[in-house]
Amino acid sequence: MKPRLRLAVAFVLMVALLWITGGAHTKGNNVSLQGSNSGSNGQSTLPHIDEGRIDWSKTESGNCLVAKDNFGFTACARGDGNGFWNVAFIGDSHMRQYFSDLDFLARKYHWRVTYISKSACPVGAQAMLPKHLSASCRDWNGHLEKYLAEHTPFNLIFNSNSAFVSHASSDVAAAYRTLVKSQLQRGTAWFAIWDNPKPRLDFLDCIATKGKLARLRCSLHYEQSMRPLDVLPAAIQNFKNVTTLDLRSVFCPNDLCSPIINGITVYRDKSHISNAFSQTLVGYLDAAIPNRFRKDPHYPILRLGH
Repeated sequence: MKPRLRLAVAFVLMVALLWITGGAHTKGNNVSLQGSNSGSNGQSTLPHIDEGRIDWSKTESGNCLVAKDNFGFTACARGDGNGFWNVAFIGDSHMRQYFSDLDFLARKYHWRVTYISKSACPVGAQAMLPKHLSASCRDWNGHLEKYLAEHTPFNLIFNSNSAFVSHASSDVAAAYRTLVKSQLQRGTAWFAIWDNPKPRLDFLDCIATKGKLARLRCSLHYEQSMRPLDVLPAAIQNFKNVTTLDLRSVFCPNDLCSPIINGITVYRDKSHISNAFSQTLVGYLDAAIPNRFRKDPHYPILRLGH
């Protein structure tokens, strides 16, 4: 079997496996992928992905971000400059957790990519954002709206936002819904990653103290780990051309959220996941991408493994 065909067959088997294990749920054009609940330790059953080409050190994307307290706006070109699909990674530090994973997928599918990020700042229509958000965040969103309006629409936008910042606010959710709708009307597909659970504040001390028992003794129930709730993906999940990715059962098999999964420390602080754990999520992200973005219309077959 030719290498390209072998890779294409492997991908089809991967998607079929996820479907069989109950990880994929479809409603209209919206897909929510949660992973399998069958395992007790969150182990992925996805096939191996060659991670040798991923630079996991670039999680914070170098200079291509605006810091929490800073005013300003920046957009950086990445990916394959000659690619057919025009893709953006937009969001705060909880979105940047997935930049390295998505960089790998961008190379795999030959996307043109733009990074746009500001720390501690949810995405939303500027005029609708509540006053409790920082002035720099509201200003950044104003620049984002202008940037999007003045440039050719992206084919696909990936986004995630910290629930610690949106804080289950209905006002933030409405502003988010409005901005997303404005891009959907321009023909852009939107891919929202639900925010990750959070660990105990003392999870590192707990791991050090409990040793081999840390996986269970240092865990929190899902309802505790997801406070405040991430209300932004729910605000858009019924729109057409929207994909939401919920990794709840990967982080919290059987609704128990442990700071240790398969011997890997899940978090790097009280809010963000570790680079090592991020590596284990590449396959889930890959499987949830709408199929048309895996193909380049200039070629009759999937451009895999180049």
